[in-house]
Amino acid sequence: MKRALCVALILLLALLPGAVLAADSSVCFVAVNDDLLPLTSQAYTQGGQYYVPSSVFTQLRLYSTYHSGSSTLEMTSTSRQMYFNVATGETYDSDNNYYTSSAILRGSTVYVPVDFVCRQFGLSWSYIRGDGYGDVCRITDGSASLSNSLFMSAARPLMESRYNEYTGSTPSPGTDGGDVTEGNSVVFLSFQGLPSTDILTILDTYGVKATFFLTAQEIESNPNIVRRIVGEGHNVGALCSSNPAGEYAAFSESLWTVAHTVSVLVGSSSRDYDEACSNWANSNDMAFCDYNIDGVRSGDGVTAAQITSMLSAGRPWLIYVRLQCSLTTQSNLADIIGVLRSDCMILAACETGE
Repeated sequence: MKRALCVALILLLALLPGAVLAADSSVCFVAVNDDLLPLTSQAYTQGGQYYVPSSVFTQLRLYSTYHSGSSTLEMTSTSRQMYFNVATGETYDSDNNYYTSSAILRGSTVYVPVDFVCRQFGLSWSYIRGDGYGDVCRITDGSASLSNSLFMSAARPLMESRYNEYTGSTPSPGTDGGDVTEGNSVVFLSFQGLPSTDILTILDTYGVKATFFLTAQEIESNPNIVRRIVGEGHNVGALCSSNPAGEYAAFSESLWTVAHTVSVLVGSSSRDYDEACSNWANSNDMAFCDYNIDGVRSGDGVTAAQITSMLSAGRPWLIYVRLQCSLTTQSNLADIIGVLRSDCMILAACETGE
């Protein structure tokens, strides 16, 4: 999930990995992809390098085991093993190649050099300066949905809440210090099927961008609508089912012929095909776009009241909504946008601002 449109964002400075830690930063969060970790896992700087607890990499399928008898931490992925001896400072791999970067033992927790580990295991990281509630050391494996600036904007309420709890501070005037689930969510909006001109007009009126998941047949049936979708800044993704490889190939050919554009976005036409489409997309460097708010409802669409009901239990930080292009959706779309915009920013699905 890559690229994007930002709505009323504050531009934040993302520092390069070798940059100096801000002098007034006493708190540094760790984030993994789009997940802000609790402050029990903070980043730490020593000797010009940044260190994070080895356990934070577990979410990226990079597992660590500390052998206290030999004072050695073993980090293992499906293809690589690294060893860190915290007593001697030695670091080496399974082929006995030695490296100059070392791990640090703080209390009972082993901290590893984030830049070194990311380079060894094919990950990326960035140091993002905050605006009063701590900075962020963010580690990604390419599957993050949010750019650094969007991430910081979406994470700010949760950072503020955790920072105040950690430092014993009082929330700033004009803020409620609440969890991000109480507001300031990010909504990724997508549609299934070919939209009517009215749906596109409503989206344009409200300044909302979306992703439309289409089949090759739908693209070919109305090339003018597809060109309008692309021309107005929306995304187009492949709607696949039991044969994602063949369906994506046909989709790509049709999309290029009609609109001279390409897409790496893949969605499934039914929950029955999620696994097949997701596995194919991941193995072919495509972006599989899922959703956690189902506005398709077997092709009938939903009303604004139904969307409100789906969100009544509390808004997650990241909301992935897929709507069905139908008469029901069309007649309710303005109100649905109003519901989704409540304390949220709306982006096209699979967009990140890069």
